[in-house]
Amino acid sequence: MKINKGLNNRCGIFLYYDKQGVVDDYVMYLLESIRPFLKHLLIVVNGEVNDDAQDKFRGVADEVLMRKNEGFDVGGYREGIFHIGLDGLAEYDETLLFNYTFFGPLYPFSEMFDKMDGMDLDFWGITRHYKVENDPYGVNRYGYLPEHIQSHFMGLRREFIKSEDYRDFITNLKNPASYVESICEYETIFTKYFEDLGYSWDTYVDTSEYEGYSYCPVMFCIKDMLIKQRCPIIKRRSFFTDYSDFLLNGCGEASVEAYDYIKENIDYDTNMIWDNLLRLENIGEIAKAMHLNYMLPANEKYNIGGQTRQAVFIYLENTANYEKYLRYIDNIPDMCDLYFVGTKVIFCGMDEDKKPDRKYTECYIDRNLYMDAYMKVMSYKEEYDYIAMLVMADVEREKPYSNYDSWQYRDFMNLLGTECIVNNVIAAFEEDERLGMLAPPAPYHGILFEKQADGWQNMFDEVSSFLNKSGVKVSCKKEEAPPAPFGGSFWIRTKAVFSLPDKLTDINDNVFKMALVYLVQDRGFYSGICYNNDFAAIETTNLDHMMRELNKTVFEKYGPNFHNVVVNRIRNNQMYGDAKKAGRREKIKVMAVNVIQKIMPRKLYVKARLWYMKMRGWL
Repeated sequence: MKINKGLNNRCGIFLYYDKQGVVDDYVMYLLESIRPFLKHLLIVVNGEVNDDAQDKFRGVADEVLMRKNEGFDVGGYREGIFHIGLDGLAEYDETLLFNYTFFGPLYPFSEMFDKMDGMDLDFWGITRHYKVENDPYGVNRYGYLPEHIQSHFMGLRREFIKSEDYRDFITNLKNPASYVESICEYETIFTKYFEDLGYSWDTYVDTSEYEGYSYCPVMFCIKDMLIKQRCPIIKRRSFFTDYSDFLLNGCGEASVEAYDYIKENIDYDTNMIWDNLLRLENIGEIAKAMHLNYMLPANEKYNIGGQTRQAVFIYLENTANYEKYLRYIDNIPDMCDLYFVGTKVIFCGMDEDKKPDRKYTECYIDRNLYMDAYMKVMSYKEEYDYIAMLVMADVEREKPYSNYDSWQYRDFMNLLGTECIVNNVIAAFEEDERLGMLAPPAPYHGILFEKQADGWQNMFDEVSSFLNKSGVKVSCKKEEAPPAPFGGSFWIRTKAVFSLPDKLTDINDNVFKMALVYLVQDRGFYSGICYNNDFAAIETTNLDHMMRELNKTVFEKYGPNFHNVVVNRIRNNQMYGDAKKAGRREKIKVMAVNVIQKIMPRKLYVKARLWYMKMRGWL
């Protein structure tokens, strides 16, 4: 069936969910952009949204249907379909089922509808996922994941909706009780099921050139699709998905390259992306997907566009090794005001002849505590656009003292290593309006490798509790350690400073340092890691050496394989001895599963498989 161009006799069913009950601008931009192509728009909300969100929805939709948050997208789509009725939908040339899981349109929807209206199809989508031979879930009815239209956007033509085949399918389909059921009982089987019955389908974006390169081009070939195919969407998940997915499909370049292309070449307000991501998603995941690492040249100055006000505050926790820091202090350019923060006892212990020649201001605190110093520094936030806080720490904590001394080297080299570094930090903030804080890379040498532990220094519960008391609702996950200023040194945009209630200032220093990135995120900014490019050469050697040394031992016991496969083997203590033994065991496992699938009734197998996956902690 083809569509008569220009009539726009379509019904749209938009499925929405937001855990905070908020509707961001990207959603309204999406709805307002597609509304001219719809005769009727029904918005189905899984869960609840606030009054402001409801008003926004009513301003663009013909109907808003609120329902319990159950059945995932499938349940929402089905309730929307039955709310209008299959006979009611048959009055439209086409029904669109789409949801909130993508940003767009990046290109006008008119281009998409002009093309698809002229195609003789029963149903269609924007993008497709290619066939995966080995079903990763183990419960798909076909024994593999078939090639399929991705369910974030599907168009169903009138004659298809009127067919008994579709009516039987959608009526008898049960709302999924789990994400796996949603994938395996609806999204991945829909296309093949109806294709086998003789129905025709296609996708707007021609991704045929990526088949064999990527199972999911919209995630891992998206920049090329934007350029060559004018793909009108980018998935939200592109900016925060499990980084293992990126490493399974490439070297991690897909999302950041696509974002840079959008920002530089497409008329789409990327602030809509950040407003949504920073409100809902985890900064650790975002930082990895978007590579929020700032490699700044040590001996070349970037241009700073406008007039800025900046200051460097040195917290004098301990001045026993004061002379070592003079070279960093001398690197602070005249455009930065300089402050020393400490107790009167600390200042009295400093030799006058060792103090810097340049002008500086002494700021006194009553207690030699990091939080007291932080609060003193931030009391100046109204006077500056950017503030650096550097901690001159006590390095003689545990022998060998070189462990902590090198930690100080990391912090100061990357934040104040040269005059150019200081200049370039300011330039980075000026160029990137959503950058709120720059921290030095986390230490992991010597005893600090042990102390970092899970990346939370075994203090996740304390950090989470502090954020809750502060009223901060951004995503904080134990499995995603924060890109935090562990030593307490950082550069910050003063607009990103979170005002702490007095009752919360008496907190463990390390807890606060790890919480700081979430406080910045709550203000609508993200944090990055700042690298002096000279130090980055050292860092690359360190990381490469540590990874290779670990791999030598790991591969001996667990066999070489994809990184995430090896990690799961370690996590589950599946010691195989060598790769050949691992391969044989995997083959036997696959053969056993195939036999069980053949002899066991399918419904019973699906239930057993889901139970097994839950027992293993995979669901």
